[in-house]
Amino acid sequence: MGTDDDLRLHRTVQELAGPRGYSVAEARFTRSKELSVRWKTTGSSLYFYVSDYLEDAPRDVLKDFCRGAMTFVFGGRKQFGERYMEYMTSDGFLLSKRPIYLRRSRNLLVNDVGKYHALSDSVQRLYDAGLLEQSDIDNTVFTWTVKPNYTRLGYCSPLMRVVAVSSALDRPDISEHALDYVVYHECMHLRQGYRPFDRRPHDAAFHREMAKFPGLKEAEKEINSVPSRKKRN
Repeated sequence: MGTDDDLRLHRTVQELAGPRGYSVAEARFTRSKELSVRWKTTGSSLYFYVSDYLEDAPRDVLKDFCRGAMTFVFGGRKQFGERYMEYMTSDGFLLSKRPIYLRRSRNLLVNDVGKYHALSDSVQRLYDAGLLEQSDIDNTVFTWTVKPNYTRLGYCSPLMRVVAVSSALDRPDISEHALDYVVYHECMHLRQGYRPFDRRPHDAAFHREMAKFPGLKEAEKEINSVPSRKKRN
């Protein structure tokens, strides 16, 4: 059956899956970089795997998560309880789990100072321009990636409050304006907050916020040219 925590998860999942006509063949916590849930069904048997970030979560939090995940698995409107959301967005969760997340993120430098640009300078420019609020950036790690990614230039984890920018942008021919655009884009995901299993983060509200960025089209044009610069390195 596995560890005591796995047994606790198994019982929780069975309690929720039983009324749906499923018997839990296996339920356990697994190591993963992102908070995730995986599953498969074979006939009436359910196999359910949850990220170990929730391994030590209180029972009511774990049950809230599993209930919400079940709606994701079997279809229907995703609903995550208030207790779960409160726990996941707490300072306690962030302080205990973000160091694990950073260790598992092997391509993160965990340093905002690059060779040509500092991400903290970009954040400050955006803040001074009134585009960012203090609540957008509080308790957030801004970091360059170790290796350049020319197709995914920025990444944000609202849950772990980490913003990563590809080191492909840490070069002298990238303008501050273009860099600020990428940082602003990721900070708007921070502003959205943690939204479990959200497959449409670029919704209408997000695009309204992005439209406030000065010189948006010019910045997008420069950013879209970045992949072609890989050939000139």
